[in-house]
Amino acid sequence: MKLIPFASLLLFAASPAFAQLVSEDFETGNTHDWGVEFGAPGAHFTTGGNPDGRIEISVANTASVLPAAMIVPGAAGHPWSGNFRTLGAASFSFDREVTAGSSNFGTLPFLVIANDGGTRTDFADDAWAFVYTGDNFQFGPSPWTTVTTQIPSSALSLPPNWDAVALPGSSLAGADPGVIWNSVIQDVSYIGIAMGRPFNGGAWFGSHVINFDNFVLEGAAVVANNYCGPAVANSSGLPGTMSALGSSTVGVNNLVLVASDLPANQFGIFVTSMTQAFVPGGAGTSNGNICLGGVIGRFNRTGEILATGTGGTFALATDLTSIPQGNGAVSVMAGETWNFQAWHRDSVGLGSNFTDGLEITFN
Repeated sequence: MKLIPFASLLLFAASPAFAQLVSEDFETGNTHDWGVEFGAPGAHFTTGGNPDGRIEISVANTASVLPAAMIVPGAAGHPWSGNFRTLGAASFSFDREVTAGSSNFGTLPFLVIANDGGTRTDFADDAWAFVYTGDNFQFGPSPWTTVTTQIPSSALSLPPNWDAVALPGSSLAGADPGVIWNSVIQDVSYIGIAMGRPFNGGAWFGSHVINFDNFVLEGAAVVANNYCGPAVANSSGLPGTMSALGSSTVGVNNLVLVASDLPANQFGIFVTSMTQAFVPGGAGTSNGNICLGGVIGRFNRTGEILATGTGGTFALATDLTSIPQGNGAVSVMAGETWNFQAWHRDSVGLGSNFTDGLEITFN
C-alpha cells in the first residue's frame, strides 16, 4: 500500500473514476511498437500530438494482408493483453488525426480484440471479437478526434453490435460467435484498430496517413455508496466525506480510498469492516459517529498513517490482497461488500472525528 501525495490526489479528482489499466501517450517513444500488422512500428515524433508526442502510421489496402489494414502493438510482451473479464476492462480510447489520404467507400475503423492462437505475428490462427468504433473518415485531412469504444467484458453472450470470428487455423474455427467472444475476452493477446470490418465485410480500399496519441484501456468504475451521513462537522466547518477511485474489480487491484473536507494538518487513518453500524459520538470517544460494526480493521501499518496537509484531504492506494482485520490481513473476494470510513485527529471537542461511511461491492 502507498500514500497518495496531495498533488497526485488533485489529478485523481479531475479524472473520471475509472481504473486506467494500460496507457501510452507517446511522449518519449512508441514503447509498444504500434504499427501495421506486426510490420515496422509507426514513426515517433515528440511534437504535433494531442498534445506533445505522437506516432505517424501510413495505412493502405495495397500493403495489407487483411481485408482491412489493422494497427496493432508489435512489441513482444506488450501489456495490451490478458483476461479482460477479470481485469474489468470497460473501454478503449485513442486520439487520431488524419493528415492525408482517401477511401473510396469511407474508412470506418473497428476495434478488434484478439487471441493470437499462440503464434504472435501470424493472423492465420487468430480469433477476433470486433465492433465499429463510430469513427469515419474518407478524404484527409481530418482534425484530432478522441475515439472511445465501450468493452462490455462482463457479458457472457455476444454483446449487441459486436461480432466474433475465428480464422481457419484457430482451434475455434467454425464455433458460434458467442463461444468465440467468451474465449477471446478471457484470453486477449492484443488490441487492434482495423480500417474497416476485419472479416466478412468486403475489402477496404483506401490509403491514409494518420497520427495517433493517447491510447488508453480503462477498467470499470468503482461501485460505491455513501451511508451514515452527513458526518458530524469537523473544525473545518464541513462534514468529512469518503470517496473511492480506481476499480472495484478484485482482479485489477487498483482501489484508492479518499477522505475529503477534513481539518488541515491533522493525522488520520482509514478503517474497514464488512458490517455497518451507527455508534453516535464513537461511544463517548470522538466528536463523530462510528459507521462500522463487527470486526473492524485499521489501516495503521507502515505507510498507512496519513496527513491531511493544507488541503484537508488524504488518500490511500489499497492492496485488496491485504485488507486489515482483527486477526491479520485478508483478501477481498468477488461478490463481497466492504465498508470504509476515515478517522482523523481534530483540534476541538474530544480531539477526533469520523467521515461518513462508504460501501463498496466488489466484482
